[in-house]
Amino acid sequence: MSNDDVRRIKDRLDILDIVGDKVRLHRAGRNYVGLCPFHDEKTPSFHVSQEHQNYHCYGCGKGGDIFSFVMETEGLDFRQTLDLLAARAGIELTPLETRNSNAPKRVSGNLYDVMEIAGKAFRALLGAPEGEAPRAYLARRNISPEAASRFELGWGSSSWDAVWRVLQSERVSAQEALDAGLVLESQRGGFYDRFRGRVTFPIRDLAGRLVAFGGRIVDGEGAKYINSPEGTLYSKRRNLYLLNVAKTAIREKKRAVLVEGYMDALRLHIHGYSETVASLGTALTEEQAKLLKRFTDRCYICYDSDTAGQEATLRGMYTLQNSGLDVYVISLPAGKDPDELLNSEGGKALFDAALDEARPLVLQHLHAVKAQLENPGTRRGGVDSLWSGLLQLQPTMIAPYVSQLAGALGFYPDQFWRELEQFRRGRSRTEEYKRDGEKREKSGERATYEPLEAALCAMLWRNEGYRCSCRPEEILSLIGDTSVKEIALAIIMESPQELETRWHSMNERFPLAFLAKGDAFCEELEFTRDADPWGVVCEELKRKRAKERMDHLDARMKRQEATLEEMAEFQKIAAQLKSGKKSEKETKATA
Repeated sequence: MSNDDVRRIKDRLDILDIVGDKVRLHRAGRNYVGLCPFHDEKTPSFHVSQEHQNYHCYGCGKGGDIFSFVMETEGLDFRQTLDLLAARAGIELTPLETRNSNAPKRVSGNLYDVMEIAGKAFRALLGAPEGEAPRAYLARRNISPEAASRFELGWGSSSWDAVWRVLQSERVSAQEALDAGLVLESQRGGFYDRFRGRVTFPIRDLAGRLVAFGGRIVDGEGAKYINSPEGTLYSKRRNLYLLNVAKTAIREKKRAVLVEGYMDALRLHIHGYSETVASLGTALTEEQAKLLKRFTDRCYICYDSDTAGQEATLRGMYTLQNSGLDVYVISLPAGKDPDELLNSEGGKALFDAALDEARPLVLQHLHAVKAQLENPGTRRGGVDSLWSGLLQLQPTMIAPYVSQLAGALGFYPDQFWRELEQFRRGRSRTEEYKRDGEKREKSGERATYEPLEAALCAMLWRNEGYRCSCRPEEILSLIGDTSVKEIALAIIMESPQELETRWHSMNERFPLAFLAKGDAFCEELEFTRDADPWGVVCEELKRKRAKERMDHLDARMKRQEATLEEMAEFQKIAAQLKSGKKSEKETKATA
């Protein structure tokens, strides 16, 4: 160990990061304060100075630098602390026997150093004559040379091995270059640059160590973006682009802005939103949530309007919310991403307005499924999506929005929790069915089905008279399940013998199993001597479909969205259903 090692570690690490692993810090004037980790207290007396890189507790009197903090909190001696912080800083300690040696300097297996050599090479190539094309590309994207330098953008030359030659000149081995994800091995046995012909974006971890690159193609064929592979240094699940430079602003502004891409993040930083970070081509993860949680309780997500409401994106947002972050979603004008919006005239004012109007996650999800809820054919999917998301949250996170949720779903507020619990129980049963999925698939049995629809299809299958006399459009209007409609239409259009042969040849097991269930259900039905089974089943299905339509109209009226025609239709259906129940009672009384 040398004094130079200690200095290099202190130069590389920020005390806010080291202390921030243990203490939630808040800005207080020029310093940061939090609850002391060395004694119990309810009022913060633990102060950290970023300027002087030290800490002091006015309650218990303890203080020092990053080394003393780690030694106190981890129970380590100085040598152990030195090794720990050196590893975090990506610094290899100088061996005593070689410290004064005049031997040629070379990379000694530290992949972080290898990455820094590559980053420097990429930046040099961007400024070289061969970097004219990427410089022109960045100019078109309104990225100034100053911004490119600030964010360490580079260029992977279109030649096969420009960066590999630089690495070799610095005595980097082929294995080190491969492990760092900088080169690929050719079929002929040589090596070539991974990021050829691409503008490079360096990805640094929270400690500021260079762990990966993103590469954007400028012209020609190939994927628009490529990234360093997962490996020893890099895991996209555990990193966020620009977090190392955004963390201070996140603390000060008490929020993070999360975007999808490199250019979106750069654009927001350029326009003063220095609390911005970007996800790295993966669904949002618990590890990323924990990173953000170190610095703030609030996260604003600003994704492209085309993806902000997609199911996979919403699942990622719920991951952040479940980790203790208050998630808000920024909605941009249709077809715009943050980079495009801020590059347009008046874009900053529009973005500020969108930021002010950001929706809490629950209301964003409701907004995302609104069109599904309004369409009877897709309503079930929208309701299931919303319920599934809400079940991931604590009731206290849902409570402020119950009136809006209930209105959109067609419930009164006092019904909401009961309906949510009913869905939870139903989903639990569905999960049990899934565990039995393999067994059901072998038998051709489906997890759920409407018994009356099965009975209807079974009667069509068995009785040629029903098939010949029925009108297809009327039969299909009685059926709610799309796959059952296909079965019913096939039975009406083809003979049972032809269908049975076709289903067997295609290994379609469900239709015949479904019809068998319909036969079994028909046997369970108790008909009076003069009753018409076909008529009874059809009438009951009509009632079910009418009740579903009435529920849909009722929900629209509760949201004050129903037209006069829809309100009149609701009254008509209600009267018909009431009349039908009255007739049933009179028939039973007469019998």
